[in-house]
Amino acid sequence: MMAVRKVVHIITRLDQGGSARNTMLTVLGHDRTQFEPVVVTGQADSWNEQGGLAATMENLLYLDKEAIRYHMVPSLVRHISPMADLAALWYLVLLLRQEQPHIVHTHTSKAGALGRLAAWITGVPKIVHTPHGHVFYGHFGLIGSWIFLQIERALAWITDELIALTPVERTEHLERGIGGADRFAVIPSGIDIDRFKQARTAGKVMPEWFDCPPDATVIGSVGWLTDIKGHRFLVDAVAHLKQEHPQLHLVILGSGDQHDALLRQANRSGIARALHLVGRREDVDRALAGMDCFVLASLNEGMGRALIEAMAAGLPVIASRTGGIPALIEDEKNGLLVPPGDSLALAVALRRILSDPTWASTLGQNAMLSIGTDYGVPAMIRAIELVYREAAARHA
Repeated sequence: MMAVRKVVHIITRLDQGGSARNTMLTVLGHDRTQFEPVVVTGQADSWNEQGGLAATMENLLYLDKEAIRYHMVPSLVRHISPMADLAALWYLVLLLRQEQPHIVHTHTSKAGALGRLAAWITGVPKIVHTPHGHVFYGHFGLIGSWIFLQIERALAWITDELIALTPVERTEHLERGIGGADRFAVIPSGIDIDRFKQARTAGKVMPEWFDCPPDATVIGSVGWLTDIKGHRFLVDAVAHLKQEHPQLHLVILGSGDQHDALLRQANRSGIARALHLVGRREDVDRALAGMDCFVLASLNEGMGRALIEAMAAGLPVIASRTGGIPALIEDEKNGLLVPPGDSLALAVALRRILSDPTWASTLGQNAMLSIGTDYGVPAMIRAIELVYREAAARHA
């Protein structure tokens, strides 16, 4: 029988973002007879995006409840800060020397850079990294993106295994000279498939907290109110259609620093009463039950957990042709793809959905059928643990 291997997971923010949820599901689902998980995260702070301090403390309580040890690193921050980054690297080196893990599994760019470097310095036997998307475009300017690319190329040399969420994400890394094809697995981020496939069994049921009229046609989205999620283009698209579809309303779940800007934009466009920013919700399945169409207008997206949840619920979906999204959606078969950052194209796609409810329903059913068990949490955890075993066997 294989001895229990200690796995240290390192992530910058343990909030309610997609990467943090993926990490939490992995850690909580590990086979504890074979793997002992330890979590390292940045210090809970006052940030508001992705649930912030409240979400972080909630996740730490989950870890306590499951007797999973964790460490908080005050200097492990998301933004670039030379002094803080050096302090975080030194802290991680000391921590890994203390923990003596068999495997270090890093998540996202900053934690991936500092965590892998610390693991290499301390001689950790196996280093695994999940980028959870990438920052090669959409996040920074040309110079910033180029710098991150060089860092990722260098770090790939000390990484035993890389994990992409979609085949497109893997391809985009390999095309940029990051990692080798033989050490780059593709493992979709897991969701509770049964929960979301049952979300609309009673048909459309709008939650009262939508605050929409009973006859509203609801365009919905789920995502943090940040620039990269492209909500402003969705607001523009709805404004284009509001006159011909007076019953149209837009409901967005999520919090973030673009909240007030989106309200101002809706007010300028004359659709202030049609925009409903309902904040972060845990009952996303109830929200999906109240929507007629789901839109993910991101400028860059690793996979789009919210998109998979909407597809599993059987909603017709429209999403940007960016990142890992085209791996999920076959245009006009199980959803519609539009260019990122194009409000007019988004409005045209929405008009097609609204003008043909029968076809829209078929798209939704095809979307549900396309989300198989590979997108479930158990399948994700089994695949990740197989990566650990293969990495160990390769250099046994």
